Amino acid sequence: MSETSWGLWGSWDETASLLGKQVGQVTGPDPVEQGSIRRWLEPKEFAADIHTDVNAALAAGYNDIVAPASMVFTYGIAAYWRPGDKPASIDDVPTQIQIPVIFDVPAPCDKSFATSIEVEFFEPLYPGDVVTCTSKLVDIKPKQLKVGEGAFLRQEDTFTKQTGEVVAISYLDIFRFVATKVASD
Repeated sequence: MSETSWGLWGSWDETASLLGKQVGQVTGPDPVEQGSIRRWLEPKEFAADIHTDVNAALAAGYNDIVAPASMVFTYGIAAYWRPGDKPASIDDVPTQIQIPVIFDVPAPCDKSFATSIEVEFFEPLYPGDVVTCTSKLVDIKPKQLKVGEGAFLRQEDTFTKQTGEVVAISYLDIFRFVATKVASD
């Protein structure tokens, strides 16, 4: 393993052994609530009455005000810190968002970058809903690029409500690789 690693180190056989399997699951720490919807809307100056007015939401066919669809990512992410956790130090490794195909799937790689994301939304999020994100490794494509040798790993994230209803499914493609050595002049 290299001295500086970006992701869980392992063999390609270990990577392949996880293909089609769940590689992560997290339930967001907070339910959907009107205050966080408002805070999400404000900096964007996003005015859509279905997000703030119950009567407008009911008239549009919803059961209550509805969170903007992309907030599923906000509500389905793990907490970065909780009371009782030790305080952060300047020497700590930076906290990363959950990307299991980098941090929980072993591969013989020390670098990575995202290349694409696709999202399909299904059910609305209402106040009180709690979101769980379940991640699976669904594809591995070995590839040699100018930056190095590695593989594109595809993570499927299924976001569900506490009722089991699927809110959204996203596909995130990450290229994990060992950087090509560049000769210095």
